[in-house]
Amino acid sequence: MQPKLEVRGIGKSFSNLGADNFVIKELSLYVNEGEFVSIIGPSGSGKSTVFHMIGGLLQPDLGEILLDGKDITGRRGHISYVPQQHSLFPWRTVLENTVLAMEVSGVSSKKQSRELAKEWLARVGLQGYESAYPDVLSGGMQQRVAFLRALLSPQEVMCLDEPFGALDALTRMDMQRWLLALWEDSRRSVLFVTHSIEEALFLSDRIYVFSEKPTGVLEEIIVPFQRPRGEDILQHSDFIRLRAHIYSLMKKETII
Repeated sequence: MQPKLEVRGIGKSFSNLGADNFVIKELSLYVNEGEFVSIIGPSGSGKSTVFHMIGGLLQPDLGEILLDGKDITGRRGHISYVPQQHSLFPWRTVLENTVLAMEVSGVSSKKQSRELAKEWLARVGLQGYESAYPDVLSGGMQQRVAFLRALLSPQEVMCLDEPFGALDALTRMDMQRWLLALWEDSRRSVLFVTHSIEEALFLSDRIYVFSEKPTGVLEEIIVPFQRPRGEDILQHSDFIRLRAHIYSLMKKETII
């Protein structure tokens, strides 16, 4: 089966004191149609840099990036992106932020975009907030709007860069459950960056564990839990075993 998104042998170096130092070297990964794949690794291991290359914000020095088998290396506009900070425009209402990607792409009329956005805002518990501005929303509500904006964009691959990293533990768990329920409805192809081993195991079909710089894939882990998932898997013996295994991999990478 041809992957939806494929990263083939990419490398990226940055100049330091006249020398080129590779931060990512010969990195390969893929995401299949409708698959939820997570990336986890030590801090500073280049996870966000990989996202920037996939999104066309950075040009890799080596390798190529394919979408549906077509080379998109260095090109923008082929994925939807949700960063750690919600990145909502403060001068636009919740509804106006939600329809932004649809407006820019021109995939539907303004009326159709707004009707669809209102329908989804109601589905994610934000009915009544259409005319509110982002600053009156909680952190979890802001991230719901940011995620919904990406979900309603025409791009078929979503890159989520630690979208729950700034939330408190209870809100984060609530958002994980919410994301899983929403993803089950849409089954978009997702590439998800997180620092949390538990989050990666709870959400994902597969996990790539990254090494320290120059970044590469230490191990690819297939998550064995069936969907739909509930919090009961957090106490499953396989969950505890995989969590310990990933922790061991990451601990070895961070030993000085």
